[in-house]
Amino acid sequence: MDTSGSPVPDAIQPLFEQLQEALLLEGKFQPNLQLPATTQNDEITIGSRDGSAHVLRCLKVWYDLPSDVFFIAINLMDRFLTKMKARPKHMACISVSSFHIAAVQMAQQSLDADHLVSISQCKCTGGDLKRMSEVIRNKLEWAPGTQPITPLTFLRLFNIMFQTAASQLGLGDLYASMVTESELLLRLEMVACDGNCSSVRPSEVALVLLCTYLDAAVKRLESNAEKNMVSMPGPSSMNDAPTPAQQMLRLVEFAAEIRKMCKISDATFFATHESVGAILSKYNAQEQTPHRQRLIWRLSSRTARLLRPTDKFTSVLPVIAEHTPTPSPKRIRKSRKFARRQGHKRR
Repeated sequence: MDTSGSPVPDAIQPLFEQLQEALLLEGKFQPNLQLPATTQNDEITIGSRDGSAHVLRCLKVWYDLPSDVFFIAINLMDRFLTKMKARPKHMACISVSSFHIAAVQMAQQSLDADHLVSISQCKCTGGDLKRMSEVIRNKLEWAPGTQPITPLTFLRLFNIMFQTAASQLGLGDLYASMVTESELLLRLEMVACDGNCSSVRPSEVALVLLCTYLDAAVKRLESNAEKNMVSMPGPSSMNDAPTPAQQMLRLVEFAAEIRKMCKISDATFFATHESVGAILSKYNAQEQTPHRQRLIWRLSSRTARLLRPTDKFTSVLPVIAEHTPTPSPKRIRKSRKFARRQGHKRR
């Protein structure tokens, strides 16, 4: 790719083909949540859904599983809630069962249902978890090995496409230094925990997130460039050279091309940009989110003693006072009984 409008290079053409395939399957795995903000007729609220999403994120960290497990579980949970009406008391079981399906599929190993129930505190049994997992599979017609199209699918693809385009522009090293995939995944997980973004197209969420991340990186480059210019003023010829931030802005045209391929209108793009920006602002500022995970670790007295093996190492020696004069020896007083005996002997 170049800015002169030349044909798409061979390096990016296969990526465009992958994008077209993902866009064709996007609607098949698209949730459409219509959850109320407050409880109505004993229905699951958007707040309850978000709370369960944060618990799933904690479980992913606890079991040290890849982000794919989290996004597949979120997709299963949201699509099930789209098709079926459930009571709030079943929300925990639905979410943890979705996580169990995703973990078994992606980890390719058995995940003990009883242990998962204990860790997640979903207030159901291992048998309930297995039965709910079977219900979710049947309602969603979930076949083993299914790979749903999620925002994670598009984010990884867009990141590779932008990296390839940056290399074509001679900005490959600069892009690699600015964009870290692990940071992108963390931010996308936070967005996925917000139910207001669950019904937005995955391609749109991923593209907006990546553009927002690049905007922040460009602003940091501009700020650093201004500081360097103030501290180390150079000749006018050096000031005319394009800064790294100006060079990165050349990728804006490539982002517009992807938007056109994904058929994302300006109105929806800016609306999603506002929603994602609000979520990331809370994340970047480390503000308290309205729906945090609700796992409470309860320890028995026996476990607590095992976790604190030094609680019995208490000192029973008297405290030695420092910097005080040595007390004079006290006169030993004899008991009255001893004194009477001495008196009789004298007589």
